[in-house]
Amino acid sequence: MFRCVSVLVLIGLCFTLAGCSNQTSVMAPVVKRSKDHVPDHSSPLEKIPTLKVADQTLKNTVSVISGEVNSTYSRTLDGLSEILSHSQMRLRPIASQGPLQDLLSLLHRTDIDTAIVQADALEGLEGYAQAAARKRLRYLFQVSSKAVHILAPRDITHIRQLQGRKVNIDQPGSGTHLTASVMFAKIGIKPEFTTYDQDTAYQRLQSGEIQASILVASHPSTDVLAFPSSGRFHLLPIALEDGASHYRAGQFTADEYPHLIEMGQQVGTIEVGRILAVRGWPEGSIRYRKLKRLAEVIDTFLDELKQSGQDFQQGDINLQPESGWQRFEPAQTLLDKRAQQADEQRAFERLIVASGVCSTPISTALGERLYQDFIGWQRAREKITPSPTSGSQLD
Repeated sequence: MFRCVSVLVLIGLCFTLAGCSNQTSVMAPVVKRSKDHVPDHSSPLEKIPTLKVADQTLKNTVSVISGEVNSTYSRTLDGLSEILSHSQMRLRPIASQGPLQDLLSLLHRTDIDTAIVQADALEGLEGYAQAAARKRLRYLFQVSSKAVHILAPRDITHIRQLQGRKVNIDQPGSGTHLTASVMFAKIGIKPEFTTYDQDTAYQRLQSGEIQASILVASHPSTDVLAFPSSGRFHLLPIALEDGASHYRAGQFTADEYPHLIEMGQQVGTIEVGRILAVRGWPEGSIRYRKLKRLAEVIDTFLDELKQSGQDFQQGDINLQPESGWQRFEPAQTLLDKRAQQADEQRAFERLIVASGVCSTPISTALGERLYQDFIGWQRAREKITPSPTSGSQLD
């Protein structure tokens, strides 16, 4: 019954729009978001010209912690800065002090809007600090993951062979130190950890003083590429363990690391999620509205960011509430809307193909009008609910 009604509606829409034409084919129009105007939900009071300069700065400046220790710049910041400029906002980068300290800064400093942190950073906090972070922190979007690199001699072929051996996990406070500690605890292996910086660790790995060195980094990593293997070392494979909600399975290829992986081979690893973490400010506060506006700006340019090679993602790490992270509600609403639009577009495509109506190609403009009319009809239909006492049903 629904298909029959749908076909009749499509026929009516086609005739209403003067039928199909033989112009450039667009089977199902892609719904695009306007980049000419990013929504601004500021209250009228905030738009009064006499607003204090300090308040204007607070409203239009987004402070973000990013980068490794002593670094304030990354590809993520580059993308954020560019899209914020379209909305008359600017970015204020702040040097990272390591993932755990960054979370604490986000919790306690009122001048921090967001921080780019590893998703497993919550597990590094303890006691009250962890409880407070789980309760008060949220995230907007995910950014590109980092991968766990384990350099080891070729005679070590399985990660469990590292039990009791010396393994360098970088200096305390670093992202590598955090993830390596969490990873080995989940796997149930207890190496003898060392905490040298990466250069020192590579020297001691070469001399045989340690048996493995770990680095969490984007891949291919310039540090790993610079490691002089001489055929003696390789990247140790890692399997994703059940319950590792902050991670996903990944892989390295010989094209990325030809001196550490044999041609044509791949090495499994785990990737660590990274997120734009924010504080859950009270709804209606100036900081809440600014974060909502930030979410809208990112959502508006999300497709452009991904296509240009910037490292924003809609989501592939399993960040469910039980992992400690919940999405900032306005950001979740935007993503839900995206998902609904994608479902509606797929339904439109299926109906067009199944009905055979408008079988000749249609123009972009006509396709867009037809699609919008279909959505309007569909949403109006969804509002119709049968009366509990009518005894009738909708097919």
